[in-house]
Amino acid sequence: MDWLTFISSLVRSLAWPVFALILALLFKDQILQFASFIKKLRAGPIEAEFEHDLERLRSLSPARNEFAGVRAGEVVETRLLTELAERHPRTAILEAWTRLERAARAALPRQDSENGVPGEVSAARLPEPLIRAGRIDQPQVTLYHELRRLHREVARHLEPTQEAARTYVELAGALQARLER
Repeated sequence: MDWLTFISSLVRSLAWPVFALILALLFKDQILQFASFIKKLRAGPIEAEFEHDLERLRSLSPARNEFAGVRAGEVVETRLLTELAERHPRTAILEAWTRLERAARAALPRQDSENGVPGEVSAARLPEPLIRAGRIDQPQVTLYHELRRLHREVARHLEPTQEAARTYVELAGALQARLER
């Protein structure tokens, strides 16, 4: 291979990547504006949809001051889950969901427990008796269902980031504290 063939081959193989880079630099602002509308993006272990959904759920979460009435033992448990999120984000989310579902079952009104054992109520149907009893309101039911959906995604295949796990633990803990009051 002579020099002229080598340079021709190099230019041919680099033409499209260089063109794409130039376009990206020219339209950087428009691309960034468009990126805010993207709901799902997968790039290796990063799952943009999960983080996007968690940010949206923050608005449905019970107020942060709900932790004011939480017992010291519950604060320690929440801290342990937050620390677990640093080391094992997936495990922290699975455990936070387990604790939230346990709190929801424990908060079921007694008459609903007598008609059907709390363990027999599916996780999807748990909010119905809780809302009838006034234990949670509609935004918190939505939060519950969304946390349940995100938990299922993590249980199936998703590897969340540490920040996403911390946010999930915070949201689940706030709803759990509301149910345990």
